[in-house]
Amino acid sequence: MAVMETLKKLQCNDSKFNLYCAFFFTIINFLLIKRSWEIIEPNSFHSWIFAISVPVVLFSAWLIIFSLINLPWLRKPLLVILVPGCAACNYFMFTCGAVIDKNMMTNVVTLVTPQLLMWTGLTGIVCAVFLATIKIKPSRWWYTLLSRTVGVLAGLLIIILVASVFYKDYASLFRNHKNIVKILPPDTCIRPTGLLQFFP
Repeated sequence: MAVMETLKKLQCNDSKFNLYCAFFFTIINFLLIKRSWEIIEPNSFHSWIFAISVPVVLFSAWLIIFSLINLPWLRKPLLVILVPGCAACNYFMFTCGAVIDKNMMTNVVTLVTPQLLMWTGLTGIVCAVFLATIKIKPSRWWYTLLSRTVGVLAGLLIIILVASVFYKDYASLFRNHKNIVKILPPDTCIRPTGLLQFFP
């Protein structure tokens, strides 16, 4: 009961909710960050800063995305669907080293295990319920628009600044390790469904 009462008191404004979503989805991408760090193998000041920039760029990208798509009528249903899906995909990638594809999606029923259900429940469903429970305080439309614009511009500015310093490093990383983007949630749980077949 105490937990439910605490959840009912959770509230924030629109801009903070977008920040929370960006932070949470950056954490969800810990496998991509880990894999990037393994490839970079930081051993100098430049490579250490490059490695640190990976989660910073991810956070900035998610902040831009959520500032654009977190519409009042869409954000919570979308998160409730995406978060458990990302958690399940992370389970397979973390335990089996497998990237989710269409063939695995067709056999997903046979891959259901108690461990998968526990992982998805703890890291997916619990987090989805937490996000869905947060009450978002309404603001004037112009303030919401302004805060979202600031979020987008701030994210773009950070990405541009990082790219101005590490463009060649990122180009080399993605050119030599093209499969790294395949472990990027929520792409890992959306692309195999075929919903993105019209996108490159």
